Amino acid sequence: MKVKLHEGQWEVAQDDHRFKVICAGRRWGKSTLAQLIVVQWALKKQGLYFIVNPTYKQAKMIHWRDMKQYIPRQWIAKTNETELSFTLRNGSIIELKGAENPDALRGVKLRGLVIDEIASIRNWDWLWSEVLRPTLTDYEAPCIFISTPKGYNHFHLLWEEGQKVDNIYKSWKFTSYDNPYIPKKEIDNAKKELTEDTFHQEYLANFRKFTGLVYKGFYRELQVIEPFDIPESWTIYRGIDFGSTNPTACIWVAVDNDENFFITDEYYETQQTIDYHAGRINSNKFSQRVQSTYGDPSGTQWINEFATRGIYITTATKEKGQKEVGWVRYGIEKVSEKLKRVPGKVSKGLSSESTKGSPSLFVFSNCVNVIREFETYRWKEKSVTQAQDLNEPDVPEKANDHAMDALRYLVVSYIKTDVNADIPDDTKMVEGFY
Repeated sequence: MKVKLHEGQWEVAQDDHRFKVICAGRRWGKSTLAQLIVVQWALKKQGLYFIVNPTYKQAKMIHWRDMKQYIPRQWIAKTNETELSFTLRNGSIIELKGAENPDALRGVKLRGLVIDEIASIRNWDWLWSEVLRPTLTDYEAPCIFISTPKGYNHFHLLWEEGQKVDNIYKSWKFTSYDNPYIPKKEIDNAKKELTEDTFHQEYLANFRKFTGLVYKGFYRELQVIEPFDIPESWTIYRGIDFGSTNPTACIWVAVDNDENFFITDEYYETQQTIDYHAGRINSNKFSQRVQSTYGDPSGTQWINEFATRGIYITTATKEKGQKEVGWVRYGIEKVSEKLKRVPGKVSKGLSSESTKGSPSLFVFSNCVNVIREFETYRWKEKSVTQAQDLNEPDVPEKANDHAMDALRYLVVSYIKTDVNADIPDDTKMVEGFY
């Protein structure tokens, strides 16, 4: 088998880091490189090797035909098209897998693993920690993570991990132009036809907001701020979204006297007991100051269980008879309103210069999951092969939405605290007088 690698592919192939993260534009050759490396691994050490794609169908479409063509027949003992597997004559097995079936990935001892188009894999944190990472333990096996970016999601975090020094991770970023076998004119033509963001993401491999985001009005440079001490006069609320396999997410929101919202802290954990969740939430430094906590109206059992552990949750406000899609969209609109720029609004903790023309919702920089979900929560893509009802409302994807749901429950339920409640009219405080 003779395949000529271009310079970027050669650089990655020769590197000896255990975990390699390749961020590359379309047609750079990342999948081809991964296939060649897996075959090389399998020839050197007998064992089981996986190439995992977001779905079984993708795995077959991207890798099966190519690998059948370029792996010499004399190296192959047998192939299985149903299992998408190659058994080599030295006993090594290479299997193509889909991440949508995690049970098919469990309980094996891998000699090597490739995860392709990782940016599109759902529930990545759980899949990696609970399913895939343990398969590498017995042999201290290597892993290659490859993808084109898809916003600031888990792949971005993984790529950043590979930029740290003295790490078992190493990451690279290559553009489509870095493949000398692709005509540059063809890439230039694509640039003319695509939006700037799409071209930068798909061909230049830049991490950007991708199209279809639910919260297009969220900008790190505007909304993400450094933590500061919350004044005693501010009111603190909680929003919570319940999850078993998916994360249980809780956010703490401080509201100032001008009704600016500050997401000050977060709790975000997967597959833990209610006792564990409650203990962590109760121990948070802001929990003793919480005025109200709002949660999913459909989570009655969760709400009852939390109540026995000292966390009292009010079901989020929902109009009687309102359809689920309409209610979700209403909540998204309410959150979006707070992301809009409000000229001249100033709040404690921020200078007048930094808040001039700012939104009325901010996120402390320590709330990494909230920030990540703001930048990845997107509308579900509609089928291009089926007829569409043009009046059908957009529906958000059920992914990267746990902290977003917690925020939505709070925002739709929030009622400004009336500091003058139950005070006779003639004794109400005059603004500015205490």
